[in-house]
Amino acid sequence: MNFDHPDFAKYRLESGDILLNEASGSPHEVGKPAIWNNEIDDCCFQNTLLRLRPQRVNGTYLHWYCYAQALTGRFGEAGRGVNIRHLGKRGLSQFPIPVPPTSEQERIVAAIKEHFFRLDAANNALAAAQARIEATRRAALAAAFAGRLVPQDPNDEPATTLLERIAVSRRTAPRRQEVRA
Repeated sequence: MNFDHPDFAKYRLESGDILLNEASGSPHEVGKPAIWNNEIDDCCFQNTLLRLRPQRVNGTYLHWYCYAQALTGRFGEAGRGVNIRHLGKRGLSQFPIPVPPTSEQERIVAAIKEHFFRLDAANNALAAAQARIEATRRAALAAAFAGRLVPQDPNDEPATTLLERIAVSRRTAPRRQEVRA
């Protein structure tokens, strides 16, 4: 999308801008945020996004506040539309943003990061446990088919002898006659 000079200045993204998904068919996707970190030089946003430029508030704190509103569907509830919910500036303005002291914002952000760190560690531990379970299952099946799960009795009849006895029994058994109605 090309912007002329006045629009370029107005819509140009700056590092730390919070971008919100303006609309979605899913109420829990409306307003989902992302923090812009200058991934693309001289980039502008357009009308499918809302931009918040944090001033006097920790940008990461603002991001997580918006994420909570989106995840709980509050942004979607505030939006207008039937199949596609549009938040828009008007809907967004209905959300007073609680702004605790800077030190409290930093503690909140640190706590969220710590919880995500623990969640990532738990997910990694779960994935490792699932891999170990699958490896154990494969090893147990291999051991079962190799006859290593139970002690072997040298007096047991070999499988080939058993199979031969079953085949002879089938050949010598009287044939069943089918009855047709």
